[in-house]
Amino acid sequence: MFMNIRLFCASVLFVSLAGCSHLYGEQGIIKNRDSEYLNAQTIPPLNLPAGYSSTSLQENYPVPIKHYSESEKRVDLTPPELNTTGK
Repeated sequence: MFMNIRLFCASVLFVSLAGCSHLYGEQGIIKNRDSEYLNAQTIPPLNLPAGYSSTSLQENYPVPIKHYSESEKRVDLTPPELNTTGK
């Protein structure tokens, strides 16, 4: 009886963990979007309707326009003492 319960619990655990692989990753439901901002496109400034002034408007968080090179997009987070590539 006790062996059957352990076997059942182990089976449920393995099936539930195997199911998680379909949630994450490039083909999964939840994708890693950490670097998507690097590919963001700029948009033209807003046009105000006639009769309104832009003197009272300002950017709360101005973002400078910067074009990132491919080498800046790839960041290696390996600690230097573990880096074996020689970079």
